[in-house]
Amino acid sequence: IALFVLFGVSSSLFYTIEATQRAVIFYKFGEGLDKDNVMQPGFHTKAPWNEVYVYNVQETSRDEDMDILDKNGLSIHVDVTVRFNPMPDKIGYIYEKFNTDYINVLVVPEIRSAVRQVMGRFTAEEIYSTKRAEVEATIKTESEKILNANNVNMVALLIKSIVLPDQI
Repeated sequence: IALFVLFGVSSSLFYTIEATQRAVIFYKFGEGLDKDNVMQPGFHTKAPWNEVYVYNVQETSRDEDMDILDKNGLSIHVDVTVRFNPMPDKIGYIYEKFNTDYINVLVVPEIRSAVRQVMGRFTAEEIYSTKRAEVEATIKTESEKILNANNVNMVALLIKSIVLPDQI
């Protein structure tokens, strides 16, 4: 009987963190979320009433298609890719502020906002040809400030394609 009970509760007592993951624990009857003690990869134990929140800390890529207005008010379709990862030692702070859906709550809106703001300063011709690298660098710099302040590393921002209006 004791063996069956042990097997029954073992899934709530033991957990494994993979090499590309980190975790934080929420102690329901203790100090709450332990933001500063990030669990490293390996086999761990916990009390059955505590919650473990696991984050992938490997580099992630996200594609965003959007329609923006240039400096002259012309509509441009832009396809952007952003590469990022959460700071492994700060996932407790990410969980506290954004929960586990930080990509949709923080990363995507900030990238979309930065792309619209920066591209709105240039004309369609400049974005497409002469100042494409400058536009990419400016978007990356502005996005990076906000993401770094929220414990997310931005690795790269790439403009994959630009579709100009028919009149150009």
